[in-house]
Amino acid sequence: MKNYIYTTCCLLLLACGQSQNSTVQNPVQKDSVSVVTESVESHSNPSSVSEIKNAYAAINDKLQRKRLDSVSFKYDCEGERTGTVTYFSEQGRLALIKHSFNEYSHFSAVDQYFVRQDSLFFVHTNSMVWSFEAGQAAEGATKDDITENRLYISKNKALLCLEKKYSKRSQSSDLPNPNKIANKEVECKPIQPILKNYGKLLAFKESTNHDCLAK
Repeated sequence: MKNYIYTTCCLLLLACGQSQNSTVQNPVQKDSVSVVTESVESHSNPSSVSEIKNAYAAINDKLQRKRLDSVSFKYDCEGERTGTVTYFSEQGRLALIKHSFNEYSHFSAVDQYFVRQDSLFFVHTNSMVWSFEAGQAAEGATKDDITENRLYISKNKALLCLEKKYSKRSQSSDLPNPNKIANKEVECKPIQPILKNYGKLLAFKESTNHDCLAK
């Protein structure tokens, strides 16, 4: 009788142990599926304006936290055009190209090309042309005319184009704050020149000659 009771207790304890193990293992399997899903979604190619905004914010966040690898090349086209091209990547895959350059002494620009899955999805250009204020050249007063453009791209087609223009005057104490100036939606121009410049930057990275980046 004692042996029967002892055997029955052992079987009950074993059954409880198996039930507890099943309860602990199930959440782990569920979490694993969730992680895989998030990983796939975070690396998908953005195809809408909202998805592009999220992808842009993700790359900028990694850039600010210095989570991206980078390599830079400086060039000088006989003094007519000088610049620096920096390529940012994550785990060996290109995420951003930043091209800063000057032409002669009156023009400068910073162009940024955002990339996911080897596809260009967003371009931000910031160009500046400076000149002397009319009738005030003797006093050295200058004016910087700045133009910013934002292009949302999917499958090599522009989905949305925004533009922002403002000026900064050297003799003015009330300088505009670019962050407080609204972007205006504009008609998208043909995207081929943008894609052409992007292609040249890709080729420049693989080139053995970085003396000059031709237009």
